[in-house]
Amino acid sequence: MANIFRWGSPKNNERDYFSAAIISTHSTGKISEQSALKIPAVKAAVELISGSISQLPVYLYEENKDKSVDRIDDARIAILNEDSSEYEVAQILKKKLVVDYLLYGKAYILTKNDKLYHLQARSIQEELFTEDGVTIAKKKFVYHGVKDVELNEREMIVIDSGTNGVLVDGEEILGTALSLISYQSSIMKNGALPTGVLKASSRLTEPAINRLRDSFEGLYNGARKAGKTMILEEGLDFKALSMKPDELQMDVANKFIISEIARLFNIPESLLNSAANKYNSLEQNNLSFLQYCLAPVITNFESSFNKNLLTTYEKQSGYYFRFDTSELLRTTEKEKIDATSSAFTKGLISFNEARYTLDKPPVDDDFYLLNLGNVIRNAENGELTIPNMGVVDQKKEEKDGEAEN
Repeated sequence: MANIFRWGSPKNNERDYFSAAIISTHSTGKISEQSALKIPAVKAAVELISGSISQLPVYLYEENKDKSVDRIDDARIAILNEDSSEYEVAQILKKKLVVDYLLYGKAYILTKNDKLYHLQARSIQEELFTEDGVTIAKKKFVYHGVKDVELNEREMIVIDSGTNGVLVDGEEILGTALSLISYQSSIMKNGALPTGVLKASSRLTEPAINRLRDSFEGLYNGARKAGKTMILEEGLDFKALSMKPDELQMDVANKFIISEIARLFNIPESLLNSAANKYNSLEQNNLSFLQYCLAPVITNFESSFNKNLLTTYEKQSGYYFRFDTSELLRTTEKEKIDATSSAFTKGLISFNEARYTLDKPPVDDDFYLLNLGNVIRNAENGELTIPNMGVVDQKKEEKDGEAEN
């Protein structure tokens, strides 16, 4: 978030020990949210990231002393996954938060009456107070909606990306993309008759020039009038200026814009342009998307939830919130079956666990598939162990028994 620092005295209703105030407001960039979302690649990137994260469930876990992890059943989980408030479901809340996070660099949640409410980032102003001129001692939030409302700091959850958001950080490339769209639209609007030079053998008066221009544009300009035969009066000659899309390299410009916007959102370009796909499988593509694009956003959300929604005792006891990202790693049916079969044949999962992975009902007699092909030999004493049978140096024990007899 772009910050404007202003040092001075706090308002009269602030406590005396706050000697200075820092006013933090959103940067007034040239590109608005509405304009940016008119760019197809931006719209696709925002929808892809926000939609992917908003569908993920959030769970509460407890890490025990033996490092095992238990999922905790808690009322906060229902608020984060089902109904965030009386009028909004949790999926929409998370989607709006991610959109603000991407575009403005910050997302705001109001916690009130055990409910969560999204506050538009563009309508929030932060006023920060300091005692020593360096560290922040107090925050005040003002929401500019139907009327200006001062919000309780304790009721606010701020998810800060540490950036200014793409509307500010990507202002130049977004401006270029909008200019390109406007330019292409203008060419399509006048696409039936490319820009050209109309020559007359004799001198024309200004009224005659205007009438000729209006008549010419009315008859031939516009995509719907493409292909009409041009008829010129005696003494007139028309020379077209070439403006073919391939000669103007518009396809190259469009690919460049998509590539730059993919970089801006740190998203694999193949998700915005299928021709740029460099991965051999859906799983690899999704894994790259999760690791390099979604993971930083998800981690930031988790940290904010842990900070604001957990008590001090819960934090010390090993409680934490975590998004379930398994849905993002969905593979093709063949890859899913191969991975499940491999885990089953190696004894990592049971038969019913394998069927559960494939969304199949369980069988009555569950079992593990074990392999007796591996034997462990101790390097020091030569002792043989068959792990799956629990047998240790069986031949030696039998010989010892015979000797005793």
